[in-house]
Amino acid sequence: MKKIKILTAAVCMFLCLAAAPHKVSAVPSIQGTVSNLGKVQGLKAGVCTTRSINIHWNLMTGAHGYEIYRATARNGKYTLLKAVPSTSQAFMNTTVAAGKEYFYKVRAFVATRTGRSYGKFSKILRANTKPLSLRKGRVMVNVNVRKYAGTNYARVFGLVRGTKVTILCETCDRSGAKWYRIQVKINGKKYRGYVRGDLIV
Repeated sequence: MKKIKILTAAVCMFLCLAAAPHKVSAVPSIQGTVSNLGKVQGLKAGVCTTRSINIHWNLMTGAHGYEIYRATARNGKYTLLKAVPSTSQAFMNTTVAAGKEYFYKVRAFVATRTGRSYGKFSKILRANTKPLSLRKGRVMVNVNVRKYAGTNYARVFGLVRGTKVTILCETCDRSGAKWYRIQVKINGKKYRGYVRGDLIV
């Protein structure tokens, strides 16, 4: 009799388990594939005119589209310019001024039920529009020429007071202060860097 009860309980347990809804293993969401997108590669500047800057990058497998961001200072605030579809790997920026420098970065995204999930941003791209005409100037005092606009960036070389320079474009640091990207020839070799705007006449 005891064996019959045990057998009956086992059968009931089996039937209960069979009737209960099965717990389905979690299916990886789209967010789970974001890491596979990685970082956008190959971001480069193409043809730049006085009125436009063209940029392009490598397409990424699995991406649903790309977002393009821009800032006027390398370490400044980046704002979204546009989102483009997965088949696009180039963008023409026409909201620019002649002789100005801009910084760009791009990230891929995939669409989800609740919005977008993103890969990592590309490396920052520096690009500038062509000036209407090249300007010449000279430094007013002995100056440190920086790697980028801002005293927090590394000194790349120095110039003595009165050195003549070519101004390639105008830019700014994070605070909005004006800087110039300049070119100078020293011992027959050309060098480029950044000098604060109020130090050049």
